[in-house]
Amino acid sequence: MRAGYIDTSFLLSLIFRDENYEKSRNVWNELDLKFSSILLDIEASVNIYKYYIISKKDSSLYSHKETELNVILSNINKKIVDSEILLEIRNVDKLKRPRSLDSIHLATAHILNKLSTDRITICSYDKNMLDISSELGLAII
Repeated sequence: MRAGYIDTSFLLSLIFRDENYEKSRNVWNELDLKFSSILLDIEASVNIYKYYIISKKDSSLYSHKETELNVILSNINKKIVDSEILLEIRNVDKLKRPRSLDSIHLATAHILNKLSTDRITICSYDKNMLDISSELGLAII
């Protein structure tokens, strides 16, 4: 069984159909289980709003993309940010290096990986997240 931790950059690749879209779609379809932090909902929604409404790219697509986002999010098991994540960050120095939200995502993935019988694959296009994920022993796309 293949399990993946979905990062915002990966999810937005699916939504925006960027240069990584084909790879993202293939990886998405290969995953049996998909995990993330509840932060994913917030980050993705804010990014879609900024792209379609604030930057005035195409406000008519905003509602469609929000619906698409909700369908994708409904297929992801999300962990609430809680004291367990805080303790993981406090106890694992590598988790203190990235930006705060990335640190939370990585701590969540690290916890899930320890609980899983299968190795969690980090689905991200953020180089720093991928580097730290590798250092933590997580698989990367």
